[in-house]
Amino acid sequence: MQRPSREELIALAKVDPEAIADLVLQLWDRVEQLEIRIAGLERNSRSSSKPPSTDKGNFTNPPKPDPKSLRGKSCKKPGGQQGHPGSTLEKVVNPDHIEFHDFTPGQACSDCGCALPESSVTDPADFKVRQVHDIPPIKPEVTEHRARKCACPGCGKKHRAPFPAGVDAPAQYGPNIQATALYLGSYQLVPFQRLGEIFAELFACPLSQGTLANFVKKGGQKSAVAVAPIREALVESPVLHADETGCTLHGRRHWLHVLSTDQLTCYHLDAKRGREAMDRMGLLPRFKNLLIHDCLGAYFTYEDCRHGLCNARHQRELTYLHEQLDQNWACEMIELLLDAKDLAERELSREEGSRRVIGDGRLNKILSRYFDIIGRGYLENPEPPPKPKGKKGPVKRSKSLNLLRRMEKRWEEILGYFFYPGLYPYDNNQAERDVRMMKVREKINGTFRSAKHGKAFCDIRGIISSARKQKRPILAILRRLFFAPTALGESLARGS
Repeated sequence: MQRPSREELIALAKVDPEAIADLVLQLWDRVEQLEIRIAGLERNSRSSSKPPSTDKGNFTNPPKPDPKSLRGKSCKKPGGQQGHPGSTLEKVVNPDHIEFHDFTPGQACSDCGCALPESSVTDPADFKVRQVHDIPPIKPEVTEHRARKCACPGCGKKHRAPFPAGVDAPAQYGPNIQATALYLGSYQLVPFQRLGEIFAELFACPLSQGTLANFVKKGGQKSAVAVAPIREALVESPVLHADETGCTLHGRRHWLHVLSTDQLTCYHLDAKRGREAMDRMGLLPRFKNLLIHDCLGAYFTYEDCRHGLCNARHQRELTYLHEQLDQNWACEMIELLLDAKDLAERELSREEGSRRVIGDGRLNKILSRYFDIIGRGYLENPEPPPKPKGKKGPVKRSKSLNLLRRMEKRWEEILGYFFYPGLYPYDNNQAERDVRMMKVREKINGTFRSAKHGKAFCDIRGIISSARKQKRPILAILRRLFFAPTALGESLARGS
């Protein structure tokens, strides 16, 4: 259709005003459709539930995307606050080395020319002390194990004394080197090539990428044993956080699943995202308590446990609807969620951390306000007309309408933190923090090249994450992993 000129439109308006009205309405509908499409393309990890990995190459990704972080501003200045104890490098009582510095023989006073007296190194008052803290040159120590051999004087049978556990080859790397490699590779996420350079430069111990891969393989075998008690402890935990994020294996899309608490973590790598992968992980089919997640439909297929939804995700979605699509009800819903959160926290503080049931009056007030906001949301987002006969598939609804339907249907899971203060968490940030490292790893290391390496990384990382949550020294934990994986796993599972 050729675009008409201004004069042609004026002439048409005089002859056929209804045609002009129909044209304006068609253009109006087209503009609204394009605005909705553009708003969807502008969504990023800060304005929706989309992961940060989708921000790269986004339609628009400004330096300071709007809306901003959900975290509110503080009145405090950056840096250490008043009353902060601070820390500084302190002198040690017993230094490893002491060096004495004296005047040159026969040195005289710069004022009168008199010769300076000799000093006794045994008198501390004669010296001004300064200490230098430094790391000595690091190089491997080689321990040779010699197992005596002898022959039986009676029958001549040859005997050999046993070697210590773990000494299996004529020449091998010790547990400290292996633990350090796992620490730098699986925790600090240093790629194999750079990791080999680090060992050559810092430790005078060059390691090939194949050797480093073997360390991960062996560490993965030990971690698979240590993870078993952790998995059982997670099944019995009162609250379990679940999440999943995309990753790449063999150039194909895979999913990293996590189940965690504030003390324990378990990872699972799978080609699927839904129920099939969760069943293979083997924990949710046996879980009977409270599961917190982001409303992925597969989680609701587990009916033996209770469910709670992440309200940090709801806040992001509501912020997007309010700031990008001018949905007024969304702003009111954010205020309600935060008001209910504040009320629940105040109830807990009054009881010094113990659970206290909120009165029926307050419960009814919050619920009435909740559904009143949803009702106003439906007025702004009416249901679309049904599909004509013959067309299959569900009716396509807007993001606003889908969120409204979810909040209406899952109101108990959303407001659980208000009904049961201290038992239901407000968000699923625990699991989101636990899967975030996978995105960092992919940016630094790239993809997994084998399923065995991927599983080994997940098991090792589960041990590291659990140890870190319990504030245990990670390098010492990795050393222990090679000697006693079962005892280590049981210790982490107990949290002691």
